[in-house]
Amino acid sequence: MKKEITGSNWRGGRAGRLVGALGLLLALVLLTGVFVPAYAQDDDEMPPQLPHYFAGTVSSSAGSVAEGTAVDAFIDGVEKAETTVTAQSTYEILVPGEYGDEGKTVSFTVGGAQASETAAWTSGEMDTDFDLTIASSDGWPFPFPRPSFCFIATAAYGTDTAEEINILREFRDVVLLPSGLGAEFVSLYYEVSPPIAQVISQHDFLRTVVRVGFIDPIVAILDWSHALWSETS
Repeated sequence: MKKEITGSNWRGGRAGRLVGALGLLLALVLLTGVFVPAYAQDDDEMPPQLPHYFAGTVSSSAGSVAEGTAVDAFIDGVEKAETTVTAQSTYEILVPGEYGDEGKTVSFTVGGAQASETAAWTSGEMDTDFDLTIASSDGWPFPFPRPSFCFIATAAYGTDTAEEINILREFRDVVLLPSGLGAEFVSLYYEVSPPIAQVISQHDFLRTVVRVGFIDPIVAILDWSHALWSETS
């Protein structure tokens, strides 16, 4: 009973703050007339799409999901956003979209495992009771917290938004994590790589050597063979 009350309070608080913020934004638009006329004056310029908001609890068939476990959101298989599970086994995430994404399928992974729930992407939609569930399979050790990006690649490129990191992350999620052996490799990598990445990030020469001599060749191979390994998903 206590858990149910806590979850209800969490959802109510989140929803209340979001409604209040959206109400304030709408009031500013109506009172100032700043945004609407700007788009009305130019028929070729369309107003931006609003992100689709999701929030709820996260659980697995093996029990609770650990705090810090990554939750990734995809639109038709293309990763759009990510967040992490809280200490209360909840999450919230804003999934951005573009014109043409309306009605496309939004799917989720939790710790790299596919969640059972999907939704149709809608600009400005708020799903405040969208619970995610995953099945423990293929020898997966849940809960399985994992970092959002590749530590060494992030250090080498100096950013966590480089396109090269996206293909490394995709290979991790599609090929490595669904395999028991691959999941063990990823877990070991995340244990040993942070101190290495820290050293690399502090030296421009090392960053260049690792990027040009190690990361770039791997990315080139993965990009060239993308059609082969992506079909295994």
